[in-house]
Amino acid sequence: MQGIYVASDLGGLVLAYLDQHGIAAPSIRHRLSAWPAHAQMPMTMWWDLLESLQALLHEPALGLKIGACVQPEHTGVMAYLIMHCGTLGEALLRFQRYQKLLHNMSDVHLDSDGRVLKISWDADQGISTQLSNEVFMGGLITFVRSIVSMEANATFGPEAIHFTHDAPYPVAMFEALMGCRVLFGQPRVAIEIALPLLALPVNGQNPFLLELLEKQAEALLDESAKGDSFLESVQAICVEMLNSGVPTLEGVARRLNLSTRTLHRRLEDRGLNFNGMLRETRFRLAKHYLGDVRLDLNQIAFLLGYSEQSAFTRAFRGWAGVSPNRFRKRLG
Repeated sequence: MQGIYVASDLGGLVLAYLDQHGIAAPSIRHRLSAWPAHAQMPMTMWWDLLESLQALLHEPALGLKIGACVQPEHTGVMAYLIMHCGTLGEALLRFQRYQKLLHNMSDVHLDSDGRVLKISWDADQGISTQLSNEVFMGGLITFVRSIVSMEANATFGPEAIHFTHDAPYPVAMFEALMGCRVLFGQPRVAIEIALPLLALPVNGQNPFLLELLEKQAEALLDESAKGDSFLESVQAICVEMLNSGVPTLEGVARRLNLSTRTLHRRLEDRGLNFNGMLRETRFRLAKHYLGDVRLDLNQIAFLLGYSEQSAFTRAFRGWAGVSPNRFRKRLG
């Protein structure tokens, strides 16, 4: 799965679900804090994050419920671009073009049989997890519902949704949530939309903004091919390992299925060394945690892999030149 990613901004969608339902889930929040905005998270880490949340909550159709929390900021420039298209059909064409800003797991295919438009995703790079597919299906349908203009008392709905996995819960539960037929064990993940709905106007259509945002999206597509997903993976693994102590070069190398020599060389190629990168990661996280008044210094020290608060205080003073308490006061 090397090189297969999902936009880290989608982590905000998981946080939105947790916040909306008053769920603490500190380990999940901690893992998400490792990722800066507009980065590329390895798809395997995204899958593991969702599976960990499911193991914690045991919530039926969890992915659909997470997807239902989607807001434009969770999908970046692509969402704002789609919001300014003229019709739903135009919006779906843009979605096909710019989906790689969300993930590059599979390409989008648009096909019509004269009755419905079938939006499907191939499995050329492997099959995604049911939870992840639910998040994307639920998010896409929720987002479309929020942008199209319907007649009074009418709600946008697809004709059918297809999943490749077997049904993890009664199908009726999924159909009640989605308001359409839901089919499992299908060759591809897909959504069917009645052709007349493609002419539905988009609420915020604006040709001028659409043109500007398309230029931005094209630039981001170019940049996405240059992103350093390897370094982001190393940093994210370090954050996860901080929960149980201090990450080591050997431990991170094992997680990446690399030799320690290869990991050292690949960091060196980027002008980095492991200890320096770990120090920068801890400092970035420390500043983030100090901005959360709910966390005391003992808790922050633990989250950063320190056995004692005093060790964290000494380290932070060396990084920032001031104590953690002084830094927190400066944040207001």
